[in-house]
Amino acid sequence: MALRVVNWNVQWATPRSERSPEILRRIGQHWPEIVCLTETDCRLLCGRGGYVITAGSYWGQSVVNNRRKVLLWSRQPWTDVDCVGSKALPPGRFIAGATETSAGRVTVVGICIPWSHSRTKRFGGDREAWQDHEDYLDGLASLLARVSKRRSIVVGDFNQPIAQSSNVPAKLRAKLCRAIPPRMTIATAGLGSLGKRTIDHIVQSADLTAESLSVISNFHKDKKLSDHFGIAADLSSRS
Repeated sequence: MALRVVNWNVQWATPRSERSPEILRRIGQHWPEIVCLTETDCRLLCGRGGYVITAGSYWGQSVVNNRRKVLLWSRQPWTDVDCVGSKALPPGRFIAGATETSAGRVTVVGICIPWSHSRTKRFGGDREAWQDHEDYLDGLASLLARVSKRRSIVVGDFNQPIAQSSNVPAKLRAKLCRAIPPRMTIATAGLGSLGKRTIDHIVQSADLTAESLSVISNFHKDKKLSDHFGIAADLSSRS
């Protein structure tokens, strides 16, 4: 049986948002064992069973109620929970834990790499464009080198497509590739929808393989559910 993972940036949907029932319905259609939500409300998956762990509430801007940059949900309880990762990472954008799945015990790392203008002067900070993004990649590289080599997944909003033609500086595209250990694969590198490559990714260790990948549309009738489309993957253990 494959381990199904769903990953979606839901653009700050809350339990009371008009679009949330449809977002939740589309996630539920996939019957996932693991869900990663970015730019979310920590209450969004409440009442649906399972177990939630989240990154910290502060990521360089004023704390807004229950907003979190990254959240992980699992059908089974979490252990070895880490909401910091490394002091080198910009805050509030990391959560990790281990949980039992149909593929065995899996370590899951949820991330939300800062966008180009994170904490810049334009938004009340003191950083230069792409500075937080680059700092995060530097911290992520050393952190992932320590992640278990067996049954591990990195999932979330990478704020980069895996493409040479993107508007991300070439230096940072190369840094992202170097941050992913050689024993791991970006399963969603070629995934896209309506002519756009995904910037939300699922990365798996070498002992897992992606049997299938799919897109969750972010359109419902004439409205957008989010500014990101969701993605789903079926992962199985290599024999």
